[in-house]
Amino acid sequence: MILSTIEDVHLNDIGNGYIRSFRENGASFIDYEVLYAQCGQRCAQESILRQVKEGRFDVVLYMAGPADFHFELGFFKKLKERAFTVMMLGDSEHYFERRDIYYGQCMDMVIVYGCLSRYRFIDYGVNAISFYSSYDNMKYVRRPGIIRDIDISFIGGMDAKTGRQDYLNCIINHGHNVLVYGRGSPQGEVSLERMVDIFNRTKINMNFSALSSKNFLEREPNIKQMMRQMKGRMAEVALCGGFVLTEYVPGMEEVFEIDQEIATFRTSEEMLEKIEYYLQYESAREAVAENGYRRASRDYALNQAVPQLISRINDFRGKKRDGWVPIYSDSSFLKHYTSFRFSMIAKFFSQRNWRGIWEELQIVIACRKFNPLLALKYFLQNSWLSHPLKKLRGGKLS
Repeated sequence: MILSTIEDVHLNDIGNGYIRSFRENGASFIDYEVLYAQCGQRCAQESILRQVKEGRFDVVLYMAGPADFHFELGFFKKLKERAFTVMMLGDSEHYFERRDIYYGQCMDMVIVYGCLSRYRFIDYGVNAISFYSSYDNMKYVRRPGIIRDIDISFIGGMDAKTGRQDYLNCIINHGHNVLVYGRGSPQGEVSLERMVDIFNRTKINMNFSALSSKNFLEREPNIKQMMRQMKGRMAEVALCGGFVLTEYVPGMEEVFEIDQEIATFRTSEEMLEKIEYYLQYESAREAVAENGYRRASRDYALNQAVPQLISRINDFRGKKRDGWVPIYSDSSFLKHYTSFRFSMIAKFFSQRNWRGIWEELQIVIACRKFNPLLALKYFLQNSWLSHPLKKLRGGKLS
């Protein structure tokens, strides 16, 4: 069973793609946001537990966004007694201390996109594996015979992204033309179809790895700006047959073979050297792009990656540890969990659901860790504000 929610997106299809692929491989799906909006926390948790028991599901895979505190920790403890529970996480570099480790401790297994986060969970005694971002190869496609008429391009957010503008300025100041697309760029965001077209047409697709300099859960800037993060952009470009030049991240060798399937740099000087070389030597550039395409098609296309992931989950199921394990909670988690209720109260108010409002208020009163500023941040962050008329689809994927 997949426990997740369908996102209204026009560019990043990764979450919806995972849901589609798991369902194609026989999984059932519950849209927990729809269920929660219909009946509130207690009823939603009881309904999920009942469906797991009646459906005799062996595995429950929970996929939620980083601003998500819908469920109490004890719910996952009960769920773990009925099935093998797995949590799939993105951006744990940002949210590990604030949310991920608290929910992760309640799981039989955690799946993260980067190897460094994997070791952080293991250090807390949580089973964890890495699963690199994978994409729908019916949407990310290589177009044979296309002319690569763009020398260098970058697609990605520019606002609040550490170091990206400095790297791009460096490239421009050395006489290269760079087309930049994304939130905060002069060209603005592009559709998924347009992005795929750009990947195909570009000789050198740039990728940068620094974390965002702004994080709604924390006051920024902070020392995390020194960190680097494994981005899914490498697989997206490679699936389109494009050449990737990326800022290096420790552990990248687990994902692609460096200098054979992708090219990397650690400094501005090395970046410029690689750009000059691969613009000059087309055959070398195309050989790397071809190798990257083959690797991505084998390992990071959803129709290949998800069956492999299911097999890995089943291997871990055979090693499940029995026995009671205490669940740790503290004031830090409770502050976020309680403040998140304000978003739910606002949602229920918009629906005139007074019973839902009362239930959320009871949680706030019981926890007594409400933080008004944090509550406002969650209220502004939650996606339903951008899509207030999101249809209740009853768990069906459109």
